[in-house]
Amino acid sequence: RERPDVAETLTQPIWYFDRKGETSKGQEDWIRTAVFYLETGPGGRVYSKWDPYYIRSLTRFSDKGLIPPLSPAQEEAASVLEETCARLSLHMILEVGDIQFLSNCHVLHARTAYKDYAPPAPRRHLMRLWLATPEDEGGWRLPFEDCNEKKRGGIQVDNRAPVALLDAD
Repeated sequence: RERPDVAETLTQPIWYFDRKGETSKGQEDWIRTAVFYLETGPGGRVYSKWDPYYIRSLTRFSDKGLIPPLSPAQEEAASVLEETCARLSLHMILEVGDIQFLSNCHVLHARTAYKDYAPPAPRRHLMRLWLATPEDEGGWRLPFEDCNEKKRGGIQVDNRAPVALLDAD
């Protein structure tokens, strides 16, 4: 409602996202898609793909001329989206033992800074579990070529079994 021009820019498939080395042989180091898109078919849902780091880290490719740099309209859209997220954010405090489930495609989320204290105080312990269900098993339709592949336990590269990683960020 506030910025239809920004909404239009965010729904165009003109955005490059860094794959951060999670590529198989023959794949580019980036993907190109829209930030917001509508699931196809009846009852379509709105999806999002957003992480400012994944678009801003691509300067190593745009500086070499491999992909275009962000346009002024994209820079503006990114700023407006980040400002809107900050303005409308819900701050949550998770207690020991709390579990939070969310979909990266539907909930824009971030973590604030934290401080770990020296032993014997308990240290922060974050475990991330990535769940993915192929469409033919009831998963959501996604606009990615590999959305119906069975991937369990993380990013799969070159058809090797994913390495289980504990994420401590």
